[in-house]
Amino acid sequence: MTAVIIRWFSPLLICLVLTGCSLPLQNLSSTEEIEYFARGLDQYIASGDLTILKRLPQQYPQGEWRTKAEGLVGKAEQHQAQLKEQEKELEQAQKEQATLVKKNQELEGTLEQLKQVLIDMELKTK
Repeated sequence: MTAVIIRWFSPLLICLVLTGCSLPLQNLSSTEEIEYFARGLDQYIASGDLTILKRLPQQYPQGEWRTKAEGLVGKAEQHQAQLKEQEKELEQAQKEQATLVKKNQELEGTLEQLKQVLIDMELKTK
């Protein structure tokens, strides 16, 4: 009987989560809470949208799953902050690389000009 209820409510819960509606989880069984938590986590992983993950703690009453959801949100926020910092560092490194490539090309051009001047001087002295 419980399996039938879970099968019936699962699509409903998915629809509610996807539309942004909230459903209090106070009356759900432990298995249903785990499934809801896993779906929310899967949606976050697929989308990278932190707002989806932030909804999880709001859906749980005080207890184990709310604590887990809050901890997960905290970790995800730290992760995204680190990712943004690394993206800034990468962007800066790419700018520096582009500048160095340009300077290298300029130096190669100058070297070619100097070689030509040297060749011209040798030809004039002969």
